[in-house]
Amino acid sequence: MIRLIACDLDGTLLTPDGTLPEGIFDMIRRLDSRGIRFAAASGRQYGNLYRLFAPVADIMAFLCENGALIDVGGARQVTRFPRALAEEIIRDIRAAGMEVLLSTEEASYMPTDAPRSYTDDIFYRLGNTCALVRDPALYASQAIKLSGFLASGVAPLAPALQKKWGTRLHCDIAGDKWLDFTLTDKGAGIRALTEALGVSLQDTAAFGDQFNDESMLDLAGRPYIMAHAPAPLRQKGYTPCVSVMDTLEDILARA
Repeated sequence: MIRLIACDLDGTLLTPDGTLPEGIFDMIRRLDSRGIRFAAASGRQYGNLYRLFAPVADIMAFLCENGALIDVGGARQVTRFPRALAEEIIRDIRAAGMEVLLSTEEASYMPTDAPRSYTDDIFYRLGNTCALVRDPALYASQAIKLSGFLASGVAPLAPALQKKWGTRLHCDIAGDKWLDFTLTDKGAGIRALTEALGVSLQDTAAFGDQFNDESMLDLAGRPYIMAHAPAPLRQKGYTPCVSVMDTLEDILARA
């Protein structure tokens, strides 16, 4: 029986305009009443997710920053970069022509000379707790996730960076315009969540649509892939999903 549902946000749960689907708070309460914990599993920061789900945050769990921060009832697990490693990744992000986003446990940092279109997107569309600073590398010792952003798309840049870093850390495409670097991933995050909640991976469902969701989907007993996901993910044998809300109704009906 499903006891934990870990759900990606962007491209999965959120509507095309970036908002939560109608009825999600009531759905999370209904799941909780049946002994099923709902977890937001995202590359987004904790503060962003907590505000987004504020009416039901106290009955949820959070897998944030692609698994670098796990929060269950206020108890946290955080994975930070060594300073020198974070600084080297930042140099590579810049050398590839991408904009830098450095995420810490409490906030995200962008350079003051970054394009306004990029910084406005982080401030206003995503609603992150963030700041413009002279150099995000100043916060390298606090980094839990590093991201490169390229408006034209990161796919052409990803193979070379993944080849360099693939044996030392996780370097994952997280949407067309983002490349994320972490020392952990959503797979490790969902394993930590199940251990914290006393739930088996077999009794866990997971929803995703991108390569940074793959490790989580591989571990979940019931993995769902969105219909618009890249072909390599849709061909892995995960259960196809068109609507997360409809699938959650099905899970409730079987609970």
